[in-house]
Amino acid sequence: MSLSTLIAAWNEAHREFAIAFEGMPDEDLWRRPHPRLLSVGEIAGHVAHAQAVWVFGGGDWKTDLTSLPIKSPLIDASFRYYTVQLEQPVTLELGSEAVLSEVKRIHEKAMESVATRTMEELHPYWQNWGNLIQYQVFHTAYHTGQIYSARHMLGHETEDN
Repeated sequence: MSLSTLIAAWNEAHREFAIAFEGMPDEDLWRRPHPRLLSVGEIAGHVAHAQAVWVFGGGDWKTDLTSLPIKSPLIDASFRYYTVQLEQPVTLELGSEAVLSEVKRIHEKAMESVATRTMEELHPYWQNWGNLIQYQVFHTAYHTGQIYSARHMLGHETEDN
């Protein structure tokens, strides 16, 4: 498998992620379907944060976010991981379209950054860039499924109901 194949799969995962956002009402974006489940906005923030940290920051969760070459309200330590988010719900003054736009922008910048990488090229956390991109495909797809589940619990009708 080549890195270009993995990148194509990663882009497909992001295309599906965007579909999961279709028709997402702003008033429900930051509403949790259950106290122990994240909101759609929080899930999107986690996907964006993780992609930025892993691609631009080397993958360490302790990355100094101010040192990253990309800035976004979604690149915030509050979105680091479920256990952090669970106890401190996050809401931003962003609607669904703005959140999806930020996730897309971060992904596009990540694509520019990985365009010159190779499968075997060393990555400081993921051993090599192939491993990182492979995980990013899974990570985005996994959280896309969570978005559908959250939306269903909120009573939304989605394309994949």
